[in-house]
Formats: sequence, structure tokens, C-alpha cells
Amino acid sequence: MSQAPVGEPSAETPDTPSPEKGSGRKKTPERRCPERRCIVSGETGTTATLVRFAIGPDDQVVPDIEGKLPGRGIWVTSNRDAVEKAAQKGLFARAAKQNAKAPADLADQVEAGLRRRVLALLGLARKAGQVMAGHAKVEEAAVKAQVVALFLASDAGKEGQKNAKAIAAGTDAPIVAEFSAEQLGLALGRPNVVHAALTASGAASKGRARHMEAPDVHAGDLARNVLPADKLSGLIMCEVGRLQGFQGGA
Repeated sequence: MSQAPVGEPSAETPDTPSPEKGSGRKKTPERRCPERRCIVSGETGTTATLVRFAIGPDDQVVPDIEGKLPGRGIWVTSNRDAVEKAAQKGLFARAAKQNAKAPADLADQVEAGLRRRVLALLGLARKAGQVMAGHAKVEEAAVKAQVVALFLASDAGKEGQKNAKAIAAGTDAPIVAEFSAEQLGLALGRPNVVHAALTASGAASKGRARHMEAPDVHAGDLARNVLPADKLSGLIMCEVGRLQGFQGGA
């Protein structure tokens, strides 16, 4: 992409807290999720609840799921209705202040990109030893580790669903059922996977998952209620939340 995408200006970098008086040491800066404004609703939200878009050299609107394309981005709430409205009403062109053509399947591109993103991160977590696949291993993980989330195949049978609910009840972990057994299997490098557990790493890898109140949780974003214990599981749950929000509608 040769032309830098344009759109809403980026938010300012959060201020770093000043040193504690008399301590001689600086406080560790709080990690804050940047905020952006949705071009559809006009409301401000964190980047964990929105999707970034860029304008390519051919004036095409491109989803930037990972937020890595150069230049300023255009932000829309992670919601299919919002993306479709932005495309149909020419809101991308208005925000970019230039000609911007949104493809008819833009919302489908976003959902597909969010799905690929979660599955790719699950693959990384598997390599890091943070994903257990198979009912027996998931049960074992529920006893020995902090389970951040249970992944249940969307095409699982009644027995598989029952088993997942029983494990979830003992871990306080949400059940994520956005992917088929084949999709989970491809991501985790094995044949069809019905049950998988995402676990925490490091010192907080034991015990039940902790929970937090999240003021910006939208309908369908159960995953955002979990406070993961490490960066990778946190990123995965953030992306699961964006996908659930996108599928949940307005």
C-alpha cells in the first residue's frame, strides 16, 4: 500500500504518572487501552471495541484488523450493523475527506479477518503451551491450571456441550463457541477439536480465572468480563470480544 491511509486522528499518548513524593522511585505507568471515535455513532470507545479501517491507493476501504497499516485510521464499532451503515451511507469518504469506496462485502471481510486473527493467536498460544485440546486434557487443565476460556466447537453434539458446561462451572471461565471443530483443529495442528482450554501462563497459572467489571462491555461480549493473567491470553480474549460484538448486532 503506497498511499498512507487517512481518517480520524490518533488519540494522544496517555500521560505517565509522576514520581511518588519522597519515594525516589517512579510509579509504573498504568496500561490504558487507547480510545477512538466511531464514525457511525460518534461515541468514543477503546480500540478493543472498535475496528480500524484504512484507505488504499485505489481508494478502496480496507479492514485493518491488527491495526498495523501506516497512517491514520478510520474507526467503527465492532458491530456488523455499524460497518454496513458506514459503507452504505458513505461515512468512510466523509471521515477521510476524500473519495473512498467501500466494497459490498466489507462486513464479511471484517468478520473473516476477526476469525483468522483469533485462530492465529490460538495457534501461538498452543506453541507456548497455553492451549490444551481434547476433553481429557481440558479436564486436567481445569484442575491444574487457571483456565481463561473454554473453546467449544460450534458443531459439537449434546454430549460435548454438556461436558463443556460442566467444566466451565468449575472454572468460572466463559465458553467460546464461535468456531467449528475443523477450524479449531486446523488452528491447533490436529484433527477436529471439540474441546480446548486456553490457560494462563506464569505465576498466575493456577486457580480460578479472576473477573472484573468492564463498563464498555457490549451484548455478546462475555469474554471481556475475564481479566486474563498474561499478555497473550488477554489479547486472545480481546479479539474474541471484538468478534462476539461484531456478530451480536446493534
